[in-house]
Amino acid sequence: MNCYIKLLKFVLLLILFSFNNAFSQKEKSHIVEKGETLYSISKKFNITIQKLKELNNLDNNNLSVGQKIIYSIDGGQIENNKVSDEFSTNRVEGFASSIDGMDDSEKYLALHKTAKEGTIIFVKNQMNQNMVIVRVIGKLPDTGINEKIDIRLSKIAFEKLNAKDLIIPVELTYVDK
Repeated sequence: MNCYIKLLKFVLLLILFSFNNAFSQKEKSHIVEKGETLYSISKKFNITIQKLKELNNLDNNNLSVGQKIIYSIDGGQIENNKVSDEFSTNRVEGFASSIDGMDDSEKYLALHKTAKEGTIIFVKNQMNQNMVIVRVIGKLPDTGINEKIDIRLSKIAFEKLNAKDLIIPVELTYVDK
């Protein structure tokens, strides 16, 4: 009888461990180091700040050194969602500014580093959540002044975002081939 109880305990433990492994999710995480922000971590792991906040149940942007930040669950790619075999939706966080010397245009236009001419981009100001839709009219020149800028907008489009600074953090969403 004693042997039967030991065997039953072993089988129950085996079942418990197999269920635990079957339902557990693999998560990838990062330990916050001095000087890191949600923005820098989001760039490092190609994920939006909003998704980092959701995965880690954060209600503000404050981080502590040594804090564990989850950036992926089940090892899946969170960004770059496939729409079909030909198109994919891209969501990128970066910085925007206005196009210098383009004061008279009444159109919502943009210069972008990688998006093709004619691409429609949804630009959201991360400081106040204002959004504008722009059409890419050309490539953003790869010069020193544009080193940290991902997109330059026509004056009217930049004003629509109600920007308080010359360079603002933005979230860009667009479809690419």
